[in-house]
Amino acid sequence: MKTKFVKRYLPHAYFKTLFIKCSILFIILALSSCNYFQEYSRPKITTLSPPKPNHIKTVAILPFKNLTDNEEIPTILRNAIFSNLSLKDYYLIKLNRVDHGLQMASYHTTDLGNVEHYKLGKLLNADALIYGTVTKCSKLYGVVYSRVAIGAEIEMVDASNSKIIWKANHVELTHSGTPPFSPFSIPEKIVDSTINIRDKVVIDTANNLARKFVEAIPESNNEYSSNYFFREHVINIRNVGNMKEVHYKVQRKDTLFKIAKKFYGHGSSWRNIKYANGEIESSSLRIGQDLVLPDVPVITNINDAELLDKEHYKKAVYKVKWGDSLYNIASTLYHDGTKWRIIYEDNKVEIENIKDLTVGQVLIIPLNSYPKHISKGP
Repeated sequence: MKTKFVKRYLPHAYFKTLFIKCSILFIILALSSCNYFQEYSRPKITTLSPPKPNHIKTVAILPFKNLTDNEEIPTILRNAIFSNLSLKDYYLIKLNRVDHGLQMASYHTTDLGNVEHYKLGKLLNADALIYGTVTKCSKLYGVVYSRVAIGAEIEMVDASNSKIIWKANHVELTHSGTPPFSPFSIPEKIVDSTINIRDKVVIDTANNLARKFVEAIPESNNEYSSNYFFREHVINIRNVGNMKEVHYKVQRKDTLFKIAKKFYGHGSSWRNIKYANGEIESSSLRIGQDLVLPDVPVITNINDAELLDKEHYKKAVYKVKWGDSLYNIASTLYHDGTKWRIIYEDNKVEIENIKDLTVGQVLIIPLNSYPKHISKGP
């Protein structure tokens, strides 16, 4: 009887187990991105004393202190602060140059708080110093829920007089997972939770924290750095109150239809441009003329593209940060760096060097389709 029992039920149990394993594997392969959410919060600013015009030109971001068990997070957050701050009109000293200068002077990260500001400023040739302390880095996860929290305190100090220009602290929280609505969704929730605790989520959380910090840092009011660091671009993003407005300089052979197709994915939206610019007509366009482009989404972080309604928006714009490349942007946006040509195709007139994007340049980002015919680049 025992032998018959094994022969009768072993195949059923085997195929049942195999089916479950294959289902989970299929879900892992099918998921191309992590579905997670960031809280909409802002840093708490404890000190705000904007510098005088043209006083602060160069800024050095010092190595961050670490009060957590995660040894990598100070470097990750420091790099994110550098990348986001490169969009403001400060001239940033490259991090490797800062580290080399400190090493030559035998200064360790834990000693920087005891070194006089003017000495560090003179050593690094910096007008201002940015200090950072990572206060929290935690990952909590269960079967169907996960959470990543990163906290830090950042301050910007005038190296000449030790005056704190700006100081703030904040904890950025990223979480995912909701109770499954049916037993069949449990494997998917498990996979979601597992993916959410990967390094990618930690990096994204750190970047969101850095972006919020940098948005709160005072502008430099430096009339020279902008000319030194940036050049005139065809596409520009301007702050209008709490909103961001996209502007475009008319190019040779442009029409309202062509501009609409370039920014909206279809020429039928040309009327939006017309009525946003005093009912202008294609026949009256002039080369170099500045046009407002309404309802074009601006993403400050490439990951924000996932939050856009792809049925409504076909394209968005993104301002290049230090360290960005077409390959890296495509890797984040399409989960495949080899699709960088999608982005290049929409920006090939403005991109001078595909291997070296200009910081501050605004790129058009296609959100949906993969073009059938893509050029090989310059």
